[in-house]
Amino acid sequence: MSDIEIQEQVVEACQALGARGFGNIIGGHLSIRVPGEEAYWTHIIPYAFEEITPADTVKMDFAGNVLHANAQISPGIDFHYGIYKLRPDVNAIVHTHSQAVMTQSAFARAPKMWHTISTYFLDTVAVSPDDTIEAIAPVLKNNIAIIIPWHGAITVGGSIGEAAGLHALFDQACRFDIDLSPSGAEPMPRESCERIQALMQKANYVDYTWELMKRKAAPQTRASEQLRSFRVA
Repeated sequence: MSDIEIQEQVVEACQALGARGFGNIIGGHLSIRVPGEEAYWTHIIPYAFEEITPADTVKMDFAGNVLHANAQISPGIDFHYGIYKLRPDVNAIVHTHSQAVMTQSAFARAPKMWHTISTYFLDTVAVSPDDTIEAIAPVLKNNIAIIIPWHGAITVGGSIGEAAGLHALFDQACRFDIDLSPSGAEPMPRESCERIQALMQKANYVDYTWELMKRKAAPQTRASEQLRSFRVA
């Protein structure tokens, strides 16, 4: 996969996250590993997800150096290469500050099992002690998500579609937890969670969610292309 193809995937994922409701604030970032290199592509910080165009993407190495373009990046970007170093199976990372994700992070725990969607995250969520690269990358281990207390959350995947689709589902799981924890209702029993978790994984729900996110982003992508033309002009 070429750098240009990866840049296009970064933009597509940003637009898809924006269409899903993650794009109306500044903050958060995603990345895609460059195959065969100790490098990844990400995007600059001054714009929200829904505003990102190819001109806003940047290539970085695993030492934190910018390899492509002179751009302002998030000061919290370092955990990306920390994860890539420790998890060779991870090829994409998504980090957001959505309202639900930030609220869940104040609990400093994984979402409870309130719905079938939540079961994706049964025993698969790590909790970082803080938001430093020294803490975040090692705590991930074999999990698919990390809660960063009082900050936000991270999801990882073998592809950007997996990482972004999981993030959308994680946001839903957080919403269920926020709404239902004070209600007095009981979370799903453990045996039900395990059975449904296996069923959900067979159903390819993450892939379907990612495809839906891309479809919803199509009109938004056209608007961003117009914005890019305006910036160039």
